[in-house]
Amino acid sequence: MRGDEVFACVVAKQLPVDRAARERLATDIVAWCLQRLAYYKAPGYVAFVPEVPLTSTQKILRGQLKDLVAASLATEACVDTRDLKKRVAA
Repeated sequence: MRGDEVFACVVAKQLPVDRAARERLATDIVAWCLQRLAYYKAPGYVAFVPEVPLTSTQKILRGQLKDLVAASLATEACVDTRDLKKRVAA
């Protein structure tokens, strides 16, 4: 709401093939997070990627990860889950 949004890059053994399967899995991931985390810590976007860019010592390459996120936003692999995070007034 005030800036950055959490973006989850999920590396699965078998990537979901169709859009409906990706949306169901992304919804399940966000629902699990919302039960255990504050709403602002749950991912607003979930992208299913084949791999995360790593260094030779298996650390995440943050610069390339930002590029991966930017490229993933425009693809079908990314699911927008921000609507699941809307807070309900009591």
